[in-house]
Amino acid sequence: MSNSNKSAMGAVVHKYAALCVAAALALGGCSRRDERTIGTPENPLVVVFSPAHSPSPGALAFIRKHLQAATGLSVDLKVAETPAAAIKQFSAGLADAGLVTLEEYLVAREEYGVRPELQALRGDKLAEYEGAILTRTSGGADSVKDLAGRKFGFVGPYSVSGFTLPAILLKRAGITVAAYFAPTHEDNLKKLVKGEVYAAATYARQASRYPGLKILVYTGRIPNEPLIVRYSLGPEKRKALSDAFLTLAGTAEGRRALGSVADITGFRPADEAAYRQLHDLLLAEGQSVYDLIPEGWQIYRLNQPYYPD
Repeated sequence: MSNSNKSAMGAVVHKYAALCVAAALALGGCSRRDERTIGTPENPLVVVFSPAHSPSPGALAFIRKHLQAATGLSVDLKVAETPAAAIKQFSAGLADAGLVTLEEYLVAREEYGVRPELQALRGDKLAEYEGAILTRTSGGADSVKDLAGRKFGFVGPYSVSGFTLPAILLKRAGITVAAYFAPTHEDNLKKLVKGEVYAAATYARQASRYPGLKILVYTGRIPNEPLIVRYSLGPEKRKALSDAFLTLAGTAEGRRALGSVADITGFRPADEAAYRQLHDLLLAEGQSVYDLIPEGWQIYRLNQPYYPD
């Protein structure tokens, strides 16, 4: 091979290597940590919070202090800016655990093999809630068939109760609606109260908060979100962290701190069985977990093998 050909080949190899490095960095692939030292000041145990679980600054500081005292480990808490950012923290062991939404867990499980360790509780130790379609008591729908062609309020489209389950119910009933999307459940219900939509998808307990609304139909029971851990985290550290979260609501200050995290009142042990039914439902309906969060398919594509042109 001539020197010019060797140079050209070297340039191609260098370019390919640079692209591989860039891809690895994008996924955190060059940031794997020393498992033996996780929990030390130089390599703290990292817990990521999804945007939906962002605590107040004071609550975040209290939770970190409690976790460190209860585990005897150095702990770092991070709040992700987006759902995709929360999930990507598990791409190369950058996060050891995370308090994430149900949708984020399903994608993280598919891509990075995380496992649920605990399940969030609300109210009087409630581990699940019911999705429902609400309509106005006066002049609203009397049956699902009445929704055909009418303005219908969804949340999302990345909400299980606000979009996924009601969409499945309408599909099964053969009903087509005029879909309107709101950023939150509250915004969605305000549209319903004002008469801007004929019915709205949300969770059932919202009906008691808005006089003049009624539950038209329940869309299904939904498990509360999990505290997840990566599979490769050592069992001793996993148990220590789990026990620390379980005792977080043991004091008044701890309960206040938890309450600022999406109204959570405590935790209970959990495993994948708590979420299997929903995962199987999505598969049966031909839907994908990657549709559940913004950038879901981008995460999928980023984790595919790199093939040069």
